Amino acid sequence: MAVLKRFKSSLTFSIAAVLVLVTVVPVAFVGYSLAAYNKEHLTTLEKQSLTREAVNLASEVSMYVAGQHTRLHGITRALKAVAGTTTKIQSEILYETAEDSNRAFLYLQVADSSGDGAFVRDPGLSDAAATSLATTLADAFRTGLENEEFFSIRVDLPENGSSVTVFGLPIENRDGSVEGSLTAVLDLAPIQERLQASATGGQIVTLFSESGQIIAGSRTDSRGKDISASPLVKDFTKTPVRLTRIYQDPQNPKNHPVVGSVAGVADTPWGILVERSTADSFAPVRGMQVRTIIVSGLAGLIALAVGFLLARRLTVPILELDRVSSEIAQGNLAVRAPVTGSDEIAHLAGNFNNMAGSIENLVRRLRQAIRQNQELFLETIRTLAAAIDAKDPYTRGHSDRVSSYSLAIARHLDLSQDEVFQIRIAAILHDVGKLGIRDGILNKPGGLTEEEFTVMRQHPEIGAQIMAPIRMLKDIIPGIRNHHETWDGKGYPDGLKGEDIPLVARIIGAADTFDAMTTTRPYQKAMSLDFVLGKMHNMSGTRFAPKVITALLAAVEADDITPPDSKHGGPAPTVEVS
Repeated sequence: MAVLKRFKSSLTFSIAAVLVLVTVVPVAFVGYSLAAYNKEHLTTLEKQSLTREAVNLASEVSMYVAGQHTRLHGITRALKAVAGTTTKIQSEILYETAEDSNRAFLYLQVADSSGDGAFVRDPGLSDAAATSLATTLADAFRTGLENEEFFSIRVDLPENGSSVTVFGLPIENRDGSVEGSLTAVLDLAPIQERLQASATGGQIVTLFSESGQIIAGSRTDSRGKDISASPLVKDFTKTPVRLTRIYQDPQNPKNHPVVGSVAGVADTPWGILVERSTADSFAPVRGMQVRTIIVSGLAGLIALAVGFLLARRLTVPILELDRVSSEIAQGNLAVRAPVTGSDEIAHLAGNFNNMAGSIENLVRRLRQAIRQNQELFLETIRTLAAAIDAKDPYTRGHSDRVSSYSLAIARHLDLSQDEVFQIRIAAILHDVGKLGIRDGILNKPGGLTEEEFTVMRQHPEIGAQIMAPIRMLKDIIPGIRNHHETWDGKGYPDGLKGEDIPLVARIIGAADTFDAMTTTRPYQKAMSLDFVLGKMHNMSGTRFAPKVITALLAAVEADDITPPDSKHGGPAPTVEVS
């Protein structure tokens, strides 16, 4: 998912998507538009073709049945003209009719009301089929004697490969009275063969009766089946008119829609149904759709490949610019973007390198200016500290030593660079308030009176007031004001306690006391380093912050702090540290 999300957010995705859209979409749209048009056109042509086929076949079936029916009427007219003919003459007439019809009649019989007469039976009519036809022939004989015509279809004859039609016609005398009856069995095998021959290209042709029973068809195994559930047959049996449409055939095993057309057979209650599955009818359309999909897919792949190549040509230089700009943002101003080629991106990379060079030069000058300003600032601070020391010659170098000790403690506390710099400045200026103290008090060689000591204790507040107008030094003021606060809250000027004392003030306070105890003053001699460390360790948690004393001891142990006047040795006299 992360790779997909990154891909979607990249320029490659946009370029590839645009190329796919401008290639695949038009090809697919044109292909499917043509397929839809061709499908509509093929539907029209298919309906027309099936309609013509149904009408032509219905006409052929009608002509075949009507022609054989006309032959039968010819027999009745001939027998009427030669009334009282012998059985031999009747047999000759029947035989000639059977021969002239290409043996379409499987059975012909002429009989009077008593059943006497002649008959001709084709060898193709099996005994089983003849037995099955007995009842139908009897009905046809009786109907003819009643001076009416009989017409019936039989699709269930055993041992017979096709359906048959049974006719019954009256035979009249010259005076119009009925002398006998003519019965005939017409073989529909020629129709069956014609329907099979017309079924090409997946086409199905069916001749059905008024009840929806198949009489003959292009499928030899369909004879006798009921297709009355077919929508087209159902509508035709209700209203026997020509119909053509696309519908869903419930008897279609693949359940594909079919295109069908039905036409009535003249002078019979039959119908001809011609069907073709849309899977066959619209095969060219499906082929076009498949080709459209293949062409669209190939176009999409080509578009993707071209898109990736174009995107790579664009994104690789851009990614290089991104990498270089990130390094520059992280401070590596010496890095440059590779410039290859002469296109717009190469021109952009060249301009970017020029800009990076200008920025590098500008930053170098700014850093140099900052260093100069810092050096000037520090020189100014040192000058001010020297002025303080000049006012109190007995503590000369005190500010620098306190600054050095404070920096060593800060490093052992792992403070940041900015915090170390602030501590350095605050330590140098921690006694700036002594500028506001009278020289008589500062330079007094002996101990201070209570009143003088009260005045002397005002120097942290005076120093904070001196530095307050300088906004740049606002962060060091707590180190100046509160470096005489004690961990137990008994310090001055604010009586702060514990963690309420700013860390810079805690560090400077410890460094200030350490320097006071390890240097010679008018009122005391420098104490030994071991004594000072032991004394300050004992005051950890009361006068000094424990963490600060721990860092001080570690700095001394590492030789980061070396007092100028103290030596390792015996104890020094106890002196009050103020």
